[in-house]
Amino acid sequence: MRSQLSIALLLASSAVACVDSASTDSSTTVSSALEQANGGETATDEAPMFGDEAAFDEMDLEGDAAVTDSTPIADMAAATSHRIVIAWGKLPADPTSAPHDWSGSLQISRGALVVGRTIGFEDATDRLLPRASKDIVSFQSITRPFADGLALRALDPTPASTDPLTLMYTPASGGASYSIDLAQLASGPLVVDAGDGFKVVVASLRDQDCEHGFMRGRFHQLTPDLGVFRGLVVGPEGGVLGHVRGIYGQRRNGDHVLFGKLIDDAGHFKGIMAGTYAAGSFDAKWLVAGGEHGRIAGKYFDAPTVRGGLFLARWADSTCAQ
Repeated sequence: MRSQLSIALLLASSAVACVDSASTDSSTTVSSALEQANGGETATDEAPMFGDEAAFDEMDLEGDAAVTDSTPIADMAAATSHRIVIAWGKLPADPTSAPHDWSGSLQISRGALVVGRTIGFEDATDRLLPRASKDIVSFQSITRPFADGLALRALDPTPASTDPLTLMYTPASGGASYSIDLAQLASGPLVVDAGDGFKVVVASLRDQDCEHGFMRGRFHQLTPDLGVFRGLVVGPEGGVLGHVRGIYGQRRNGDHVLFGKLIDDAGHFKGIMAGTYAAGSFDAKWLVAGGEHGRIAGKYFDAPTVRGGLFLARWADSTCAQ
């Protein structure tokens, strides 16, 4: 992973630097917009990337790369499919952090794992290892201030089983393993504390015939309890569909709220997010011109020692069962 201020993730997510406070954002305009309905956002189209590509570039979101996974899964055609974004690293970011070796494996308790994308991987330190089994993905990964991650597809051949479907991380060093029951992710992303400020964050969605995916990006504090955020809206497989731009902060009545606008790659309006945040989590309605269209739920990690924080979320329309 990068030793400079860059970052990780899905999801989420799975960045650093931040949104530059020298851009069009100011504490005065943000504070005023927070008091308006939907943060003053409207259901209009925008220029691609809101016409502010430089602000998104300044976030330095870590790159992702598509993976061609040749793991044979022909016998899994009828399996239930879960999309997973998992990231690991120093969260919140800490530029003084020593390198941490996360090399190890992810294993699903039954069925198969298919790798869709790597997130934040760098040629010098990070790589996927040859697959020996369809239920295990092994990798080399070293992080410093931020995080690395993967976008995965988990295939469950027996979804009616009463045994939990779990994803387990096992370090090659022989350290502590961490197991996550995918059912725990039904209400939103989950954070696992690995000690010393290192964490694993996981978001999941079950593949369905509905609109769903993940979101990841950066937020930047303008003043205490007031700031802006920008990020990527990605599909269930991890590919970028569009962008989000928004504001957050404390209203005069004391409520902690956030508002954002979602657009596709061409700038077409896709929705407004309107919600609340507290203690590292946020929950928002996904609104379109006709009313509430779905939900967005996520985690955020403040970074007091650098000029930006990270968020990872999942989004789904109201027809999704999960």
